Amino acid sequence: MRKKIKIFLAIIIILLAIAKMSVAGAIYIYPPIVENDVVQINSKNIIKLTNDYRTSLGLNPLKEDPRLDQAAVNKARDILTGGFFDHTSPEGKKFSDWIKDVDYKYFYVGENLAIDFQDDDSVFQAWIDSPEHYDNIVKTQYQEIGVSAVKGKMGKRPTIVVVQLFGSRVLGTNSSVDDQSYVPSSAAQNYFYETPAWQKLFSLEKLQKSDIALNYLLTVTLTIFFFIYERRKLKNQINIKQPIINRYQANAFRE
Repeated sequence: MRKKIKIFLAIIIILLAIAKMSVAGAIYIYPPIVENDVVQINSKNIIKLTNDYRTSLGLNPLKEDPRLDQAAVNKARDILTGGFFDHTSPEGKKFSDWIKDVDYKYFYVGENLAIDFQDDDSVFQAWIDSPEHYDNIVKTQYQEIGVSAVKGKMGKRPTIVVVQLFGSRVLGTNSSVDDQSYVPSSAAQNYFYETPAWQKLFSLEKLQKSDIALNYLLTVTLTIFFFIYERRKLKNQINIKQPIINRYQANAFRE
C-alpha cells in the first residue's frame, strides 16, 4: 500500500512540475500589452476628476481630444514594450513626439505619468500631491486633454500605465472631439491587435496566481513524498544489536 502511495505521489509531482514549467513559460512569453484584461482605471473618469478639480479652482475645463487620446495610448504602449518609465524613451523619443505623430499641432503641451495604481482616485490624488504633476493639472494655458490606461507587464510584474496629455492647439488648426476626419495612423491602429485565443482564456494575473498555487502544491507533495520515503528507509535499516545478541545466546547454548 505504501509503495502504491509513493508511485501515486511521484506521478503527481511529475504532473505538477510539468504544469509549473508550462505556466512559467506562458508568463515569460506573455506580451507586455494586455488588452483583454479588465482595466479598472477609467480614462474618462480621470478626465472628469481633472475637470472637476480645475473648475473648483475657477479654471476652464479641458476638452477631450481624440488625437491626444491616441497619443496617450501609443506612449503607454511604448512604456510597456520598452520596459521603461519616463517622459523620454531610451531611444530619445520625447512625449511631445508622440503628440506630433498624431498630427496634433500644439502651442503648449504637457504630460503626467502613473504606474502601479489600481483605481482612478489614487492616481489623481498622487498627481495632486506631486508639485510637477499638479502644475500640469492646473496650468491655465491648456485647453485640451487626452488620457489612456493600458494594462500590461513590466518585466514579469503585471501593472497599469496611465498617461495624461495636455495641449493647446496652434490657432487655426482643426482638432475637436467631434472631428470625424481624424483617422489613426497604422501604428496607432496596431494597438487594437487581435488577441490570441489562449490570452482570452488565461489572463496574466490568473497565470501568476496559478504559478503560486502550483509552487504550494509541489512543495506539499514533495514534503509528503520524502516523509514517506524516509520512514520506509528507517524501517528497513538493519538492527546491528540483535545479531550480536543472537550469536552470544547461540554460543552460550553450545557451551
